[in-house]
Amino acid sequence: MKNLEAIEKIFGAAGAQGRASLSEPEVYEVLALAGLEAPKRLVLPAAGLDPAAAAAQAAAELPGDKAVLKLVSSKTLHKTESGGVKVLEKTPAALQEALKAMAARFPDAEGFMFVEFLPHAAFALGEELLLGARADEAFGPVITLGPGGTNAEALTKSLRPGVSPSVVPVELAFNEQAWGGFLAGSWVWQYAAGNVRGGRRLVQDAEIIKWLDGIAHLMRHFRDGGASEWAIEEFEMNPLAAARGRLTALDGVLRFRKAKKTAPRVKPSRKGVNGLLHTATAAVVGVSEKKMNMARIILGNIVKAGFPKERTYIVKEGVAEIDGVKCVPSAADLPEKIDMYVVAVPSPEVPRVLAEAGDSGKVNGVVLISGGMGEKAGSEDIGRSVVESIGAARAKNPDFALSGGNSLGIVLNEARINTLFIPEYKLEHPIGVNPYGAKTAFVSQSGAFVISSISKMPWLKPAYCVTVGNQQDVTVPDYVERLVDEDDLKVILVYMEGFKPGDGLALARVIEKARAKDKQVVLYKAGRTAVGQKAVMGHTASIAGDYLVTRLIMENAGALVAETFDDFNDLAALACAFGGRRPKHGNTFFLSNAGFEAAGMADGVGGRVTAEMSPALAAEMEKTLKAFKLDSIVDAKNPLDITPMGPDGAIGGVIAAALASEEFSGALVSMVPLTPAMNTLPRGDKWPDDLEKSFLKGAAETARAAGKPLLFCVAAGSIYEPYCAYAQSLGLPVFRSADRAVKMYAKYLEYVLG
Repeated sequence: MKNLEAIEKIFGAAGAQGRASLSEPEVYEVLALAGLEAPKRLVLPAAGLDPAAAAAQAAAELPGDKAVLKLVSSKTLHKTESGGVKVLEKTPAALQEALKAMAARFPDAEGFMFVEFLPHAAFALGEELLLGARADEAFGPVITLGPGGTNAEALTKSLRPGVSPSVVPVELAFNEQAWGGFLAGSWVWQYAAGNVRGGRRLVQDAEIIKWLDGIAHLMRHFRDGGASEWAIEEFEMNPLAAARGRLTALDGVLRFRKAKKTAPRVKPSRKGVNGLLHTATAAVVGVSEKKMNMARIILGNIVKAGFPKERTYIVKEGVAEIDGVKCVPSAADLPEKIDMYVVAVPSPEVPRVLAEAGDSGKVNGVVLISGGMGEKAGSEDIGRSVVESIGAARAKNPDFALSGGNSLGIVLNEARINTLFIPEYKLEHPIGVNPYGAKTAFVSQSGAFVISSISKMPWLKPAYCVTVGNQQDVTVPDYVERLVDEDDLKVILVYMEGFKPGDGLALARVIEKARAKDKQVVLYKAGRTAVGQKAVMGHTASIAGDYLVTRLIMENAGALVAETFDDFNDLAALACAFGGRRPKHGNTFFLSNAGFEAAGMADGVGGRVTAEMSPALAAEMEKTLKAFKLDSIVDAKNPLDITPMGPDGAIGGVIAAALASEEFSGALVSMVPLTPAMNTLPRGDKWPDDLEKSFLKGAAETARAAGKPLLFCVAAGSIYEPYCAYAQSLGLPVFRSADRAVKMYAKYLEYVLG
């Protein structure tokens, strides 16, 4: 406690001077107070500097044959590049000469420092680390560990994304076991620990855990909403050198500011959110009896989805009913509590409508369709009014919860309710069930992302389809937290733009819970660059965090993070198709009727995906090839090019043999469908094809019976869309290029097999 008070005084003194960062000597003092290793040093104020006396003292006090002379200046950010760091022979003459030269070169310096020299190999991986920490609104304080030294940035950029640095929120690293897991996933630490071929251990794990724990302790104390009046914004040790069996900071940066005394977000109640996911009663505000406005479209979609009319209400004065649904004059006149109160009125009317709903005490959940409340310049007052209305409503009814604004609506298959404001002729609404797919939830900040995905994947019928919009009350993590407890739910699809304070950490925790329950979470995070973050702000008025931090934390928590929109759709298709079928390994059977595809699939084999096959299984497949007189032109191998001469029967027989074998955990079948030997077009007068006679139905049934993934690819034009749709109706994920199918399957296998 006394040490923390001493650090408080360091911040206070620097803050009184108008500084927002500590000098390097002050950083070393903070580390020493935290029980962490800093080099032995002699700090010299520039005022009254006596080079001869300082050099003599340094030569006498510092250990070793060498010493390091460093500039102390708040105006020079990169000391090494500007000549502010010199390694010297530790003789009084050499030290004096260097000190005089540096003082002449930097006349505005605040001071200088002689530091002990710690011998280590600066360019050997693991001998110089970068240990950093920073404040993050979404995740709380986060810690990073990566390669250090002057080339740290260039080295990290050259590595495959996700390899380095390693990132962990302080709140998720609460004991030695958690730190051990963090270090096990750290690429650079494997070099320091000697876990690479030909490597040697430089320091013990306990040494780095001491550092991680110490920095975490400081970040927990000096944070927004914490015990101190100061918050650390950024804290970096680079390099943290491994020498003589210990870790020592050879440079340090610490930026700080006054802590924000922010209260944690008041989360909506479980009952309020549950009502929006398991709706039994609904009402719509804003319906026009004279024209087809947004609210009228929503009303029509609710009725068409099959939600009971007797549990549906319209809040409107002077009208008895519209489209067979009863109208009531106000929220106070509703005959029962409403789970989902859909508000689609012009934004200036929203505060009044919400206030009336809150005052009534009869509204639990609101879906606010209306936009333009805080995310648009000039609408800040309306946005504040919405927040005030939520608070007032919750004071009267603790189960009041608002989803939106700027929401596109919610679709619940089991409740048979659809509040999308998209006309059915524009989009086949996701009401219904895919009998072969895993039970799925789709939670997205962007409603347009949801309808775009569903339009591309009409087979996708999520049990829960939730568009959250601006997250002015209920947030994406709030929904996911409730959905994780649905035992039969296997897949959760998530699109995020920005987090409310603390929500990144909340989502990471709930993803960990989901993975512990064997659920798969596919995530796309937008707002990755400065431009991307501005676009997100314009759409949802959300706070966009740093993408790399988000990605690494979410992957470590157990999310399958998609890099592109197409990746999201493909990974979603794989998760929905195979969420209940976990492959035992990555050995996969590849089949095509075109040589280029067989070669392309072979090129994609690697990592988790292998393509091995025993002579015994090859002999079994040879029987099928012989039965269809293909043995003279085709050898059974993997990948197998069955040639355009292969008919559906031969293809189905080979697939059945592969899926029956324990050698293969799954199969990828890619067909160029132009061959007359196969049924690849729907039955019609112009051709003899019949999709019901294709190999697809039998192969899909075989894969389901075996509990193994079967992927299908159609490398051809739009005339074969019915072929693709038929395969999708059988529960098969469909790709349009074999190489992409292998790539996405490899990413999926890496996720499910770990």
